[in-house]
Amino acid sequence: AALTPLLGVIAVYIVYQQYRTNELRLRHDLYERRLRVYKAVQAYLVYILREAKVDIPQAVQMYADSSEAAFLFDKDVQKYIDLLYKKGIQLRSFRQQLYRPDGSVGLPVGTERSHVADQEANLLKWFGDQLEESKELFRKHMGVK
Repeated sequence: AALTPLLGVIAVYIVYQQYRTNELRLRHDLYERRLRVYKAVQAYLVYILREAKVDIPQAVQMYADSSEAAFLFDKDVQKYIDLLYKKGIQLRSFRQQLYRPDGSVGLPVGTERSHVADQEANLLKWFGDQLEESKELFRKHMGVK
C-alpha cells in the first residue's frame, strides 16, 4: 500500500526534472539564436569602422542575418537594427557624394563638400559609439548580467 504513493512521488519528480531540462534547453536555444543576431550586428559595425564606409551587400547581409530579431527580442532591438540599417545607407550616401565609384572626387572643394564630410564624420563617430551601445542593449535581453 505504501508503494503506490512512493511511485506517485517518483513520477512527479521525473516529470519535474523533464520540465526543468526542457526549460533549460529552451533558454539555451533562445540564447544561441539571440547571440547570432548580436554577432551579425557587431560584424556590421566592425566592418563600417574598419572600412569607414558601408556597401549595400553588407547592409543587406546584416539585415538578413538579424531578421529573427522581431521574434526573439522586444521592439527596441528591432528598431535599433532598423536604425543601424538606415544610418548605414545614409553613410553610404555621404560617401557617394564625396567620392565617385571610380575613386575620383565627387563634390568640389567648398562649403557643401565640407558640410557633407562633417556629416559623414559625425555618423562614423556615431557608429563607433554603437559598439558599446549595442552591447548594452543586447545584454539586457541575453540573460547575462
